[in-house]
Amino acid sequence: MKRILLSLFLLLSANVLTAQTDIKVSFENQQDSTIILYRYRGAKTFIVDTLKQNQGVFQIHYKKKLPEGIYLLTSINNFPLVEILVGKKQHFSLTFNDLEDLNSVKIKGNAKETEIYFKLMAKVRQHEANIAILNGENDNLYENVKKNDSLKTDFNKFTESLKIKKKGAFINTVIASLRRNSLNDYWQDFPLDDARILTYPLIDNKLTTYFDILPADAQKINDEIDKLIAKTGDCEEVRDYLIWYLYHKYYSPKHMNLDDVYIHLVDDYFLKFEMENIPESLLNMMADRANYLESLKIGAKLPAIGNLYSIDAEYVAVVFYDKTCHKCAQEGRALEEIRARHPEMVIFPVEVNSTDIKNLLSIYDIQTTPMIYLLDSKKKIIAKRIKAEQVEPFLNID
Repeated sequence: MKRILLSLFLLLSANVLTAQTDIKVSFENQQDSTIILYRYRGAKTFIVDTLKQNQGVFQIHYKKKLPEGIYLLTSINNFPLVEILVGKKQHFSLTFNDLEDLNSVKIKGNAKETEIYFKLMAKVRQHEANIAILNGENDNLYENVKKNDSLKTDFNKFTESLKIKKKGAFINTVIASLRRNSLNDYWQDFPLDDARILTYPLIDNKLTTYFDILPADAQKINDEIDKLIAKTGDCEEVRDYLIWYLYHKYYSPKHMNLDDVYIHLVDDYFLKFEMENIPESLLNMMADRANYLESLKIGAKLPAIGNLYSIDAEYVAVVFYDKTCHKCAQEGRALEEIRARHPEMVIFPVEVNSTDIKNLLSIYDIQTTPMIYLLDSKKKIIAKRIKAEQVEPFLNID
């Protein structure tokens, strides 16, 4: 019996020693017997594991190390509990008595980066609450600006003091990424050549903020895209993430004069780089759309359809519609009202399901109906992808 017990003890000990990841998590007053471990990729989350409670402890236990990054623990109903930074050292335990107070977490084991992360996030919460209170005050705006600057200075000093000297520490990457720079040096402290940054949701927020601030100038945006991609260096994972993010952002942009951004992304990135998990059929579709968009830029002559070119009018509103589309009928009535006020404009309706033109939807980049193109007397595009209510301001513009 003693030999059996000794063998069992040695077996269990060996199992613990060989495990590359052994993280124990417990919560005060935790009712769920199961929680979910997620990993971030930008703002999206993906399930890593389902963890069962054993004597009040949830154990993250693997033979291989978890990829370094920030992970999310949720209840079985996907209610967020807490985020955890997992660095190189992955043998430790965490006890949470109050999830609202990250400074109260108790940590045992070698988890320096994880410990600093909780201090950092506690400070972030406090800083954001102070800024929100300050921004809500309207009594003395000058004094509030000074206080705001002071809070930011204190925050930056505190976060810098948390950095450790260990080369390649992920916590240093996270700390650096929190610095809020001006537009000119916006990406200076954000390490886009480090794939671990993709596990931090902040990357999506920064991308959205940055490209929404940029002027609606395709050449300017393309220049910024090139600079940003260059910052990824040899890190193909971040490079590909940025390219896909920007592709989705500019697939159907808010501004009608940004087709060149989509074309640039397709011609100079998707078709030139070897990116993972992109079937040839999708690349061909992207290339075809880029070619069609070349002929649909503002100022280009809309490809002929029916007797469009024979119409003699100062303006032509080409409306692609579906007769079963309720919105199309509404837009049609609104256009008729505009034509009554502006007889110099002719409405040219095209029913998308009745025409025999091959690839109609692709040629005119019809993503939804109704789709309105406003043309001048030479059938050049003045405006596109607009609503009927947006047509009138383009008429009779000197």
